[in-house]
Amino acid sequence: MAMTAYGKLPIPRLTPDLVTLIKTGEVFSLAVQYEQGMLVPGPMASYSIAPHLRHSDSTGDLPFAAAAEVINMSIHVGTHIDALCHISEKQDADGNPSENGDPRLYAGEGKTVPANEHVSFTGQTHNSIENMPPIVMRGVLLDVARYKGVDVLPDAYPITDADIQATIEKQGTTIEDNTAVLIRTGFYQHLIDNNSAFRDAQAGIDLSAAQYLVGQGMTLVGSDTMSVEVQPPGDHAVHRYHLVYNGITHVEVMYLDELAEKQQYEFLLIITPLKLTGATGSWVHPIAIG
Repeated sequence: MAMTAYGKLPIPRLTPDLVTLIKTGEVFSLAVQYEQGMLVPGPMASYSIAPHLRHSDSTGDLPFAAAAEVINMSIHVGTHIDALCHISEKQDADGNPSENGDPRLYAGEGKTVPANEHVSFTGQTHNSIENMPPIVMRGVLLDVARYKGVDVLPDAYPITDADIQATIEKQGTTIEDNTAVLIRTGFYQHLIDNNSAFRDAQAGIDLSAAQYLVGQGMTLVGSDTMSVEVQPPGDHAVHRYHLVYNGITHVEVMYLDELAEKQQYEFLLIITPLKLTGATGSWVHPIAIG
């Protein structure tokens, strides 16, 4: 099956310029560990696992036994990537946001389609995750927590365009076309502490920061939080700006502390979404190679 671009994500290609990002060859895992009952967004089902087949269940004369399990959780749990069909915006007939409008999805620059016309009993039929190609691109880390001089940003802290610019300047980082920007808030600590702030009071970028990053050439954004954007208010203004208007998706609940500890601010980023037909996202295990 031939690969195509997906939103602002280009057709994946390992170019000589991307290879030059690899200096030591050190590989960083950017995924969190899935745990029974881990914190998740309110309406989502958390991770649970149960044996489906035990070694002791094997019978007969075969010289081996096997075990397997069943896992149950929502797509948007743990380290995952959003498909562009995950978030819609309610718009009026002229394409303006309206609480009484119809939900619409990204369909190319300046274009949307009715969300209600692109779903079936088996899932989403427009820009669902099986259409997303593997991601191979330049990545940068913006350690906003370090710039602010804290281990963890305050609850519900809105990261502004000024914060982003100051972090870029302090790190000596550049954002170019087709750059993935990973934003560290320090909220991973809240996840492993089972602190409800991880769900209810998320630090993250505000709309000014989202607009600035898009203007610099960013085509993918990730964070160590559930939503990338500041929560509350919960209106998903950044999701709507990125996914519905610009075709830029989010990678959420990432593990960024090791990158930050080693001040690895630039790297080759590789993410491979699962081809889950009709799904609004995929669990992923991103890696950075520095």
